[in-house]
Amino acid sequence: MSRVLPGFRIEHGRLPDQAVHDGAPVERVALVGADLPGLRPRLLCEQGDRVRQGQVLFHDRAHPEIVFVSPVSGVVESITLGPRRSLSALVIRLEADQQEPDPVSMAVSTAVEMRAALLANGFWPAFLTRPFGRIPAPDAVPDAIFVTVTADNPHAPDPRVVLKEQEDVFAAGLRALALLTNGVVHVCQTHGADIAAGCGDRIRGAFFAPGGASGLAGTHIHNLHPVGPGRSVWSIGYQDVLSIGKLIETGVHDFSRVVALAGPRARQPRLIRTIAGASLQDLIRGEAVPGNHGAPLCVLSGSAMNGRPASWLGRYHQQITLVDDTPKHGKASEKGLMARFRRASVQPAPLIPTAALERALAFDIPVVPFLRALSVGDAETASRLGCLELVEEDLAAVSLACTSGADYGRMLRHVLDELAEDS
Repeated sequence: MSRVLPGFRIEHGRLPDQAVHDGAPVERVALVGADLPGLRPRLLCEQGDRVRQGQVLFHDRAHPEIVFVSPVSGVVESITLGPRRSLSALVIRLEADQQEPDPVSMAVSTAVEMRAALLANGFWPAFLTRPFGRIPAPDAVPDAIFVTVTADNPHAPDPRVVLKEQEDVFAAGLRALALLTNGVVHVCQTHGADIAAGCGDRIRGAFFAPGGASGLAGTHIHNLHPVGPGRSVWSIGYQDVLSIGKLIETGVHDFSRVVALAGPRARQPRLIRTIAGASLQDLIRGEAVPGNHGAPLCVLSGSAMNGRPASWLGRYHQQITLVDDTPKHGKASEKGLMARFRRASVQPAPLIPTAALERALAFDIPVVPFLRALSVGDAETASRLGCLELVEEDLAAVSLACTSGADYGRMLRHVLDELAEDS
């Protein structure tokens, strides 16, 4: 979803409270298919199975080496599949006493050893490719790797706050990434002390102004190493790099996350520490204020710009946003978006104002022809105009600026999936 509610002003910047607080205890976590476009899982567990932290739950049918592990110890409460046996959600109920394994150092010093360690321990899904925004093949070698150490959305956590006193572990994660590519590891950050300093010749800091699209991985890639046919890079978030550093140094699977709890319905906007896939209903218990005119609550995983109504914290999200529910959210909005998509494929909606759309798209792409191509599902034209550089989040501001009400991120995903299948 790429919408902003009436009366909710989008502002870039930090939350007033930059201390990291412990989030509310959660009883359930989930791995959700919405984070895994194109994946068809082969399940290695069943409902009712007891699983331990780091245990493999399923793998990719197309690439069995890519495994997905449990972020916690507990019991598999439910497994829901979607169309074509895609994953909808695998829910785990936590055990009351979470015991972490004893720390052990991992001997990894070569590219082969590092690749094997990340694949076997479930950290390969931390990477996303450009083009296509998918998990890379297990034998792929990127031309470069981009680490996003910027606030990628309004009120996202300040990476320097999250990494405070963990710089050495983060550096270990960066050095691990450098083994996976013959190119450069770009550590993209806002101005300040260079987080990448002293990590190696191929690990280089790149600086971007705060705010707007400059916090997005797509902007970093477009400026430093544009992609297209025959040119592929990977992106990864800084919290995943930190987790990889912890894995290398201790052997422990750490899927903790620092996320921002924000939005007009948040009682006390702040940073909280929780776990990837956490139940949002557990996390927000007692956190919401009453809505305008008794409006029900809508909980977004992600920001108000490009988050989605959800029950679980998304794998790649760093925010939980509490807003008034409107027809733009929930099941009704899903149907409405698909109806608009079908109508647009017959007669594209008017794309105005053009100047605002051009400002919203932070790429050198002719915006009107490009959005028309997305609206009618013309993958060939969209590719020729530059869609291979983009993923959904890069079009969130465009969807906000366009008066048609279309969700261009959703349309882009249809086109990218078609191009990925044909590639």
